[in-house]
Amino acid sequence: MARIIYQSRDAVFAHAISDLDSLWLDGDEIESATGWHWKPEGLCRDASCIPIPRLKDLRLVDGYRLDMAGMWRYLGWPVVHDRTGMIWLFGEGASLRASSLNSLQAPDFELPDLNGELHRLSDYQGRRIFMVSWASWCGCRADLTVWQSLQEIAAGHHFTVLAIALDKADAARPWIEAATPSYPCLIDRDHLTAELYNLVNVPQAVWIDESGRIVRPPETAGLTDHFRAMDRKTFLMPESAREERDRAKTAYLSAVREWAIRGAASPFVLDEKAVMARLKIPDSDTVNAHAHFRLGQALLRDGRIDEARVEFAEASKLHPESWAIWRQTASKNENGLAIGDDFWKRVDALGDQFYYAPTAL
Repeated sequence: MARIIYQSRDAVFAHAISDLDSLWLDGDEIESATGWHWKPEGLCRDASCIPIPRLKDLRLVDGYRLDMAGMWRYLGWPVVHDRTGMIWLFGEGASLRASSLNSLQAPDFELPDLNGELHRLSDYQGRRIFMVSWASWCGCRADLTVWQSLQEIAAGHHFTVLAIALDKADAARPWIEAATPSYPCLIDRDHLTAELYNLVNVPQAVWIDESGRIVRPPETAGLTDHFRAMDRKTFLMPESAREERDRAKTAYLSAVREWAIRGAASPFVLDEKAVMARLKIPDSDTVNAHAHFRLGQALLRDGRIDEARVEFAEASKLHPESWAIWRQTASKNENGLAIGDDFWKRVDALGDQFYYAPTAL
């Protein structure tokens, strides 16, 4: 028996044969667990098929079963498991992630809202989508009302905000309910969208046109590094820094508003060459980091806190650029913000590097 987590799938397979090295499944189980079909030509999904190697020193097939863990390792794709070999997390390789992003077709996904209703990105095709990440542990939790103002201004222009909380539902709920947004607010507890789009912080935004094409890749959604000038006890910011921060945020919101209304006629829409120049492609360490993070999340939900911390630490080690991974798993203050001494130490360690990379409009 084994529990298998793959993308948005999470299920227990009673007849899987599991140890700490191999995981044997039949064809129906592989399809149910991953969506990949085991055919004579290999593992297939859509129009793609990956041949299953027949090597003397690599036995992947045993009658009607396939060693899915061995196949994933052969491909160089992420596969991690808990110490008992009962929970397995399978990811997709960096080459698949790169191919998806380089196509500039926004990767589809399925996530729940607070009521558990599932939404797919493709449900909103035909509209311009301002997809923006946020979390309860970030001061950007107050921006839900800001995005609501965009939604109202662009009403009737085939535009929608799509807010993605890289957070637990119970932590995000108070902020969503207080903002009463008319746009969809989805819960991405396991950071699936962060993996798909290579998001590393909150808030980050992606602009997606009516055909599902990315016209601005992940970028800081209006925030700046001026917060680094604040007093860390009073949280007060020098007036000059506050004014510069507000100007930058206003400029970004104006750009989003312009695009929301004018679409492709907006000067802030990037052409394909410009999008590609700004696009950051995940590497193997990044996709493996997300696998460890998601396994840690599963362990945490099972109450296996110490084991979860090990996975979270490995995720941050592999992907140190991801503030979203680190802050999601860091300790929070009495206001629910991940902004303690460890946070400031990490910020100070950046030196001249940016926490929020400036957004070139």
